[in-house]
Amino acid sequence: MLRPESSNKIVGILTNQGGALVLQPCSKKERNARYPLNSQGSVDAKEGDVVVAERLSGSKGGGTPKVNVTRVLGQKSSPGILTLISIYEQGLSDVFSQAAKQEAQSLTVPDLQGREDLRNVPLVTVDGADSRDFDDAIYAEDTPDGGKHLIVAIADVSWYVRPGSALDKEAFQRGNSTYFPDRAVAMLPEELSNGLCSLKPHEDRACMAYHLWVDKDGNLTDYKINRALMRSAARLTYVQLQAAKDGKPDGTTAPLMDTVVKPLYAAYDILKAAADRRGMINLESTEYKTEVNDKGEIVNVAEEDNSTSHDVIAQFMILANVAGDMALVKANAEAVHRFHGAPPENKIKKLREYLATVGLELPPRPVTDPHDFDDILKQAKQMPNGNDVVKAIARAQSKAVYDAVNDGHFGLALAGYGHHTSPIRRYADLINHRSLVATFNMGAGALDGEQKANIQAIAEHITETEILSARAERASEDRFAAEYLSKNIGKEFKGRITGVIGGAVFVRLSGVGCEGMLPAHGLPKDHYTFNETERTLTGDHNGLVFKSGDEMVVRVKEANGLTGAVLLGPANDNKASSAPGQNAKKTQQPTKQKNKKNGHKPQ
Repeated sequence: MLRPESSNKIVGILTNQGGALVLQPCSKKERNARYPLNSQGSVDAKEGDVVVAERLSGSKGGGTPKVNVTRVLGQKSSPGILTLISIYEQGLSDVFSQAAKQEAQSLTVPDLQGREDLRNVPLVTVDGADSRDFDDAIYAEDTPDGGKHLIVAIADVSWYVRPGSALDKEAFQRGNSTYFPDRAVAMLPEELSNGLCSLKPHEDRACMAYHLWVDKDGNLTDYKINRALMRSAARLTYVQLQAAKDGKPDGTTAPLMDTVVKPLYAAYDILKAAADRRGMINLESTEYKTEVNDKGEIVNVAEEDNSTSHDVIAQFMILANVAGDMALVKANAEAVHRFHGAPPENKIKKLREYLATVGLELPPRPVTDPHDFDDILKQAKQMPNGNDVVKAIARAQSKAVYDAVNDGHFGLALAGYGHHTSPIRRYADLINHRSLVATFNMGAGALDGEQKANIQAIAEHITETEILSARAERASEDRFAAEYLSKNIGKEFKGRITGVIGGAVFVRLSGVGCEGMLPAHGLPKDHYTFNETERTLTGDHNGLVFKSGDEMVVRVKEANGLTGAVLLGPANDNKASSAPGQNAKKTQQPTKQKNKKNGHKPQ
């Protein structure tokens, strides 16, 4: 996994400048730069090609360094080019080694020997409509004391991916899967991620079974973790499960209402109440995704499904993660924990300043308890700009990281936490499964001595790969949204101001979810004064005030899918009537879309 910030790699498009080809970067930050091509060492590339290049050091006179083209990704209009740019920008790999592929192709489902037989338990998977890697399945039943017995079955990746193997080396290098609107760059080859390790309905699958017992108040009273063989009773989607709960079962869920659907929601009610009591921060916000067809063309941009069914699965996963982490801590075994500290004071200071601009405030004391955000989040739900408030609170949080030391999870209000429920797509989970196998003598695929000795280095590496994947995903989403808007130049969208600086206003477009920049010189003609404390731009003569949270109708002036940059202007040709809250025109509403990435995985 490359680290772009310390590498000389650059992704850009070749353009003609004065009769010579130059490289125009696809990065937002560098989109106005131009790099001359070196006359030596470049591959065969032509104008309009999107390429990967290497900056050359030692340019004469200290001017702009030249670049060597090392790979052609395709033409700017090639299907999938927006994702390829985001992949190679962050140094990700979309190709598996031949050795890893051959290992994956040679594997088969193990027999029952040494495993618990769960094939008659009606475990179900619940994922997005177009998901293909079903890495967890769930079940719930009542216990005599009024509590619940839950089972979270997780793909037994450790059985297939052994330490030191070609598959293991690839998985470690990636650290995690990365999800884009048109594809996924998986941590494991398709034979595993969508095959043997995917808990497909009515097929035997090796799993790690987390048996969890909770009392009527949602407290974890006991747990047992072992290897098992399962057979999923059904593959459900979030929408499908929620519809069944809401009284609209279909042919698949109708027979499962009493044995699966109702018990799952009954268990969820207990777990959710316990999470609320301990202070788990609920940072749900409206998110948007794009849908593309097989040609890589954008079909729709719309709001993601955010039904309760997502949280049902999340609460089950959190409990399994807690039990897995607890088991390893009690045994004093090596583990990769998920650490999330309290928000740093500098971020809380900025958050307080932002909240003041929208009429909200945190308690005056230092923020050391997740409950400190309760009132703000409750108020935000009642506000038109509540989504932006939630995002601001999310930005104020510390970055969750992997660590060999178990120091707790502030956001989940837990004293200890670790990832166990997605070993198909997260290396941390695979490491923790191996540690369980080693600690409790579950057979082959245990954590080896080298990994035990280097557990902290592993934690740091997969924290870095997670950051790179997040950057690539965000950049790809921006590019797809900008590409969508490039087909809507001149059209008006309703939006809400998300930020103000001295030279620009930033507006998030309703129904699209992306943010665009409206330069101050594009506002209704006047001289504008920036108030840094209140984060406002105020017209000296026209009296217009632009501040976070205000609604505004804007016009798309420029949008570039290759860079993800969106330039906006006020509607109505810069007339004062296009200011916030005035003469809002009907906004174009995109249609529904598919949700590619699983939304129920806890942080």
